Amino acid sequence: MNLDPLVLLEALTPTLLLIAAVTLAGVSAFAASVFGLLRFGLRARERRRGPAGHGDLSSFTWTSTED
Repeated sequence: MNLDPLVLLEALTPTLLLIAAVTLAGVSAFAASVFGLLRFGLRARERRRGPAGHGDLSSFTWTSTED
């Protein structure tokens, strides 16, 4: 049996490429789903409270430190 590293690499190249492609597709799909969930969550928050940084200040109370 020939265990030359180059022969093994040549024989395993299609399998390694397939593994790399499936892994990349999985990581890409996961990242897209996380991005989509974050985006959906931010839109839901904006619908509830308005754009970020422009929230409802009706419950804000000012307390002075001066006597």
